[in-house]
Amino acid sequence: MIGPIQPIRPRATAGATSRPTSDPASNDDVEKGQATLLRQQAAFNYQVQERAELLREFNELRALQMEQLKHDDEIVKKWIDLI
Repeated sequence: MIGPIQPIRPRATAGATSRPTSDPASNDDVEKGQATLLRQQAAFNYQVQERAELLREFNELRALQMEQLKHDDEIVKKWIDLI
């Protein structure tokens, strides 16, 4: 997802440095954000795996149904041959 474009900041002069201060509150926010992101990733991965498993089961059942229809068709053909 693409976020909003950040405004251009003016460059610092040669004598001044613009280093961010280490604020404990911002570190907690970052950790909470990372934890939230990890939970979202885990939930997404679980949903994708669950969907993949359901699709595999669906495909197996469809293949089984096709085999049953072929078998039924052969039986009908044998009955027609007997007549």
